[in-house]
Amino acid sequence: MNEGSTGSQNFATRYQSVLVPVIFEPWARELISRAALQGGEHILDLACGTGVVTREIAKSGASPGSLTAVDYSKDMLSVARDLASRSGLEAEWVEADAGDLPFKSNQFDVAFCQQALQFFPNQPGALRELRRVMKSGARVVICVQRELSVNPMLKSQAEALDKHVGRDAGAAVRAICSLSESDELLRLFEGAGFRDVKVESVSLDLYHPDGRAFAEGAMGGMHTGDKLTNLTEASIERAIDDFLAGLGGCYDGTTLNFPHVSNVISARA
Repeated sequence: MNEGSTGSQNFATRYQSVLVPVIFEPWARELISRAALQGGEHILDLACGTGVVTREIAKSGASPGSLTAVDYSKDMLSVARDLASRSGLEAEWVEADAGDLPFKSNQFDVAFCQQALQFFPNQPGALRELRRVMKSGARVVICVQRELSVNPMLKSQAEALDKHVGRDAGAAVRAICSLSESDELLRLFEGAGFRDVKVESVSLDLYHPDGRAFAEGAMGGMHTGDKLTNLTEASIERAIDDFLAGLGGCYDGTTLNFPHVSNVISARA
């Protein structure tokens, strides 16, 4: 998602407008509620995307010593900076890879990362790098998606993409759920030097008043990019119809209500 093109910038904007309010704002608030933020703490938002965790921290009334948000995508950061500027939010927005953070050791008191660890190419290395920049005793709160079988929205999306675009497109959705095992997460965090590691399955009930509008946006604005670009309008409509049909009772013909289930990892450095 770092092509630097107009298309990728439009993708980042669509991602922000469609997915963030429905999925990532509720998860950001969930993670923040678990961190028990204290005044003056230095906070890291790792793989920040369009900056939703950082913005929700600012809305929460916390008084951090500093807010630092990192992502490898310049287009996501461009949207994040623009939204921060409009709201008067002061934060440092840094373009960097999670495996090579441009920060000194022992810098942060709290770190968040939502729905991104599963995409890091070197997960053990990225977690060791995160541990390096955290102060002794610092808190991290991270969430990663659980498996498709407990996430009907993603399951239906993957199946619709399999049918109408191809298995590679469906595999992009399955990749969102590629780090779903709690035992594996525990090993990764403990192996990186974190302690007091806890992995908890958490389900949020998410909602959109216009299920079809969400489906149209979600099919073209997921983490892994737009998979519908090369389809005809009629084919896109059929793919969306099948996506909605696959949701069963989560879609009543108008509104969308679906569980979104993730593992939440809390630990100390």
